[in-house]
Amino acid sequence: MRSLLIVLSDESRRDWAMQLAAAGQVTSPAIFVGTPAQAASQLAEQKLSPSHIVLDIGRLGQDVLGEIDQLAQQCEPGTRVIAVGDTNDIQLYRGLLARGVIDYLPMPADPKDVATALAAPPPAAAASPAVTSHGEKRVLAFMSAASGDGASMAALNTAYCLSQFYGGSTVIVDMDYQFGMVAKHLDLQNQYGIRDLFDHPERGVDVTLIKRMVANYGKLHVITAPAELRYLPAVSADAIRDLVATLKLSYDNIILDLPHVWLPWVAAAAQQSTQLVLVAQLWLKSVSHAARMMRVFRELNIPLERIVPVINRSGAKFKEAIEAKDFERVCGTQVRYTLANDIKSIAAAEGAARTVIELDASQLATDITNLARGIVGLPPETGTAARSGLRGLLKKA
Repeated sequence: MRSLLIVLSDESRRDWAMQLAAAGQVTSPAIFVGTPAQAASQLAEQKLSPSHIVLDIGRLGQDVLGEIDQLAQQCEPGTRVIAVGDTNDIQLYRGLLARGVIDYLPMPADPKDVATALAAPPPAAAASPAVTSHGEKRVLAFMSAASGDGASMAALNTAYCLSQFYGGSTVIVDMDYQFGMVAKHLDLQNQYGIRDLFDHPERGVDVTLIKRMVANYGKLHVITAPAELRYLPAVSADAIRDLVATLKLSYDNIILDLPHVWLPWVAAAAQQSTQLVLVAQLWLKSVSHAARMMRVFRELNIPLERIVPVINRSGAKFKEAIEAKDFERVCGTQVRYTLANDIKSIAAAEGAARTVIELDASQLATDITNLARGIVGLPPETGTAARSGLRGLLKKA
């Protein structure tokens, strides 16, 4: 760090500030006790421009966001800022991220963790997190290796993460026409949805139709499956390609929650994806199906690097449980992510009509967050951020 400013809400935290400076190997940090607005005035007076700032907002709420805007006016572009504090407020957290703050850590935060996060160079993907390294809009197809492996849970929670924190405008399309549960899970009511396309493919798809199909869950847009059980209509692969192409006109991230069936239009959706997330479990049926699917993906010329294997319910003990290394050997690919076995959190989220990410901190929430971060090219959360789950801050105001 070239220069470090630590803004403290209270003099009693000066020892913590000195530990932070030592952890970051900064011998002469600028330490200021006061509000962000007062710190902004101090910077203007002394014509200082620190390269790194740690901002302790204490118990200040959303009103502090305006003061942070004042502080930002005194900083050079590229200044790295981490906020810490005692306030548990999802709107505050979102406001901080929207203003370019790297992260918000609950106090007492480990000074070493804060220093590490503050000093880490920004990843290449951070400049444009809503597109791939090739400049494409991101299309994520989620599929279960075996029925019940949890692709829909992973898709929904990853979509929520991207919409709130990492990836720009995001839509999730529940393409399980017969048994899709995204709308039910979030308690969304929508008389339209994916049936507008599946039932009447001859009408084609355009931006106007997309607007009618979409239901909103905060910043996350959702195209729902029918509420009632219906016969699956004939859907052409071209209709799916047109849908994805039209969604790219309005969204940075398109999440396709695919059903556990193998039809030409499902294959077309997989081929349209920039990343294909294959969710499996470490038991015989799931691994066997995953291996079959990997062979089909190769036949479809889907590059191996676009496939993201995820092991769900990691740590569960099944009668036929196998090792991750056996999955990798049989499927010819590396396990890149694991999701904790946490039925309790999933049931609690369903009961509250919310996502796992919005509940109190859990290992599952951290695992899903790291999956979302990996998708946009960010490193996994570690230290205090991972232990607290950070998403535990995200209780609806």
